[in-house]
Amino acid sequence: MEVARLNTCVSLPVADDEVVVDSMLGWLVRWLRMLGVRAVYSPNFSDNELLGVNQLLVTRDKELFRKRTRLSLLLITTSRVEWLSILSLVLSFPLSLDMNRSLCPVCGSRLIKVSREAVINKVPNNVLLRHSDFWLCTGCGRVYWVGSHHARIRRELEIARGHFKRTQSLLR
Repeated sequence: MEVARLNTCVSLPVADDEVVVDSMLGWLVRWLRMLGVRAVYSPNFSDNELLGVNQLLVTRDKELFRKRTRLSLLLITTSRVEWLSILSLVLSFPLSLDMNRSLCPVCGSRLIKVSREAVINKVPNNVLLRHSDFWLCTGCGRVYWVGSHHARIRRELEIARGHFKRTQSLLR
């Protein structure tokens, strides 16, 4: 069963510094950024804009994929964890969360580790009491910490790693 398709023959991994992600894949952009991948995204990208970008384009739009002459990846599967495993294979990034590598899932800027004192007025008091490690986005100013949602993120990444291993074995 086909899960994705590149529009040209290339050696893997693709050596792009950043990828451009179609406007219909906002979920994927947030995950790629959390995994440290520089992903350019706008919900307002037009097909004409996307046809002209030089970086790898990731899309689910078959017509856009067909028209595009530059490197593109068409995601055929509807499985989001398969999207992550496919992109991990294509771009060669680990399917594990490392806050030192993560980018802001909202704006894509760098995160810097800050003290609890630096976020006193930026997070709820109960978060300050339960957590000691915080990261601040250098772009939009959002604050992040390793909360209970990280268990769900780790489970999703474990599933994606399983897909990755199966895909790798098919390519050998």
